Formats: sequence, structure tokens, C-alpha cells
Amino acid sequence: MLLSEQIKRQLEKESFMAENNPKQKRRTPSWCAQLPNRLGRRMTEYCLRKGWSLYVLSAASGVPLTTIAHIADGSTKNPGIYTIMRICRALDVPLAVFLDGLEDECGNE
Repeated sequence: MLLSEQIKRQLEKESFMAENNPKQKRRTPSWCAQLPNRLGRRMTEYCLRKGWSLYVLSAASGVPLTTIAHIADGSTKNPGIYTIMRICRALDVPLAVFLDGLEDECGNE
């Protein structure tokens, strides 16, 4: 199952539960909280494979170096999909491959 399908399924489940139990607070699944760190690790792994620094990735992708650094260290909690797409394009990695590599790390919580 692709990561996007897993996220969609989990969010639908939580939305259904929240609609049917108004007293229940919405919470973020634990694997979602860890996703920014996993994205950063994955991005850094691809940079290392190409022999690139974060500075080179920034220049190649057009994404500001501070944004790249925040994604790398996990301090950006919700990087935009267009930012991730630009990074993937610069790394010559299809977006689906980049995200699919994270699926196994996220588990099935």
C-alpha cells in the first residue's frame, strides 16, 4: 500500500470516528508526527547518494536553503507537496518512489 493510501485511510477512519463521537478529540496518529523526520532523513539519503550537500540541493531545486535545512532536521512539520516535488525533481527521484520508500518506515499504526 502506498503511503498516500495509508494516510488517506487513517484520516478517513479518524474523521468517521470524530463525526460519530463528538466528545472525542481529534489526534494525529503517532506515525504522522514522525513523518517530518523521516522525510528529512530520506532527502538526506538521496543527497548523500548523489554526493550533494544541502546547499547543492537548494541550488538545483530552487528551494531556499533554510527550507531544505528545516526539512532535513525535521523542524518543518508540514513541508508543502510542491516543495517536495521540486526536491524530488532536482534529485531525479520520482515523487512516488520518494514517498514509497517511507511507507515501510511508517508502519501500520
